[in-house]
Amino acid sequence: MKKSYKTIAVIGFVSKGIIYLVIGILSLLAALNMGGQSSGASQALIFLKKQFLGRTMLLLLGLGLCCYSFWMFFQSIKDPENDGTDRKAKMRRFGLFTTGLVYTFIAILAFYHLFAYTGTEESGTTYLDMLGPTTISILFNIIGVVLAIQAVVLVVGVFKGGMLDQFNLEGKKYSNFIRKLGMFGFYARAFVVGIIAYFFLRAGIYTGNHDVKGIQDAFAFLDQSTVGRILMAITAIGFISYGAFYVLLTRYRSFEKD
Repeated sequence: MKKSYKTIAVIGFVSKGIIYLVIGILSLLAALNMGGQSSGASQALIFLKKQFLGRTMLLLLGLGLCCYSFWMFFQSIKDPENDGTDRKAKMRRFGLFTTGLVYTFIAILAFYHLFAYTGTEESGTTYLDMLGPTTISILFNIIGVVLAIQAVVLVVGVFKGGMLDQFNLEGKKYSNFIRKLGMFGFYARAFVVGIIAYFFLRAGIYTGNHDVKGIQDAFAFLDQSTVGRILMAITAIGFISYGAFYVLLTRYRSFEKD
């Protein structure tokens, strides 16, 4: 594989890791009543924009997320690591492609916040109203089912080991620690995806509530009780682990299979 592709992948890993580190840290501070707030990707980008050299960081992060999206698309189309053409490999490549689409959207979001005026960011969803209640309900139920399946696939994939095998960490220094860090992070992500799936299914069933929910809303949902706050703290630490895992991949991931 060309060195340039590996460099693009590494830049992408760092950028994805930063997003989840910020989300996790802000949400953990909120869970501990230390001044943070439940956070999602958009809120993490807004937070970075407000820091010293924030616009520069946002520009670099947007470019980095473009690199990650490119790496996802490149893996799904060219199969540079020779995963094969069996059913399992095709499903994985389809998953990589959809992941590329997700992070393309987040990259666009980063550029949007870069050029948008600083102020109250509204997440209006009135554009959904033109679709009609029946169409919205069907759409939200489909999204909810897909997200629920994704959560299950994440849990099963991590439990069986396949989810982490794709990073080729075997034989590397500290590989056991990094795998455990990744496992915790992936489980936390699956937990939050499951909550978001619940939001969409609930919105699809009860047609009067069509607010699009995301990671921030999932953390806010957990923040409603003492037990939920504890789960929120654990999940936030999981997101920090998930972010750290991707940053560590820049050093320990192998791009060649034995």
